[in-house]
Amino acid sequence: MVGKRSARHTVRTMATEAAEHEPPQELIRTEQLGLRTKRGWVYRDIDLTLTTGSVTALAGAAGSGRSMLLLTLAGRAKPTTGRLIVAGQERRPDIRQLVAVARITGAIELEPEMHVVDHIRETELLGQRDYRWAAGTIGLDVDPTAVIADLATDDAVLLAVALALAAKPKALVVDDVDIAATPTQQRRIWTALRAAGTTVIATTVDGRIAADAGADVTQGSVNARV
Repeated sequence: MVGKRSARHTVRTMATEAAEHEPPQELIRTEQLGLRTKRGWVYRDIDLTLTTGSVTALAGAAGSGRSMLLLTLAGRAKPTTGRLIVAGQERRPDIRQLVAVARITGAIELEPEMHVVDHIRETELLGQRDYRWAAGTIGLDVDPTAVIADLATDDAVLLAVALALAAKPKALVVDDVDIAATPTQQRRIWTALRAAGTTVIATTVDGRIAADAGADVTQGSVNARV
């Protein structure tokens, strides 16, 4: 009996080790992705390969096309050129089901006058959303009676992330991690994003704090006007 138990244990250990050494699986790939408007290129020639569970910081100046790239990666904006493949899907309606949007500055944000609980209820009304699990996953503990405008910057960002993560998407995007955030708050946000357990693409002006927190940093390649 001891020999049989040991044999089972050995097989289980070998399987675990094999899984740990498997290369990361590609989740998102872009090929020469570009978006052009009447005013010119917003971004162009974007080649990215993002793996399952990775956290990527798109670093660059405001106005460099980062937000529109996030919207494209989430299937909300239609690129002019190139290809976007997410988990094998290329149709924008399918991509929208796979990639959640936590925040896009000036376009998709929490309502400042609402209470935290109001946003939680809205999320749960969509069905198959587990906010409590999501908040616990990223270490967020925020007063549900608080008004959004009164939240600390890092709590507000992480609340938006938790609400998006509640749907258990394959990936999520979040804009301007560093806006109005202290270095300490930024470190907390990036650490929480790494704990999310899903592929995350986020923007920032300076990628150094993101890199220190273990995120992959893509510096400057988004800006088509440089």
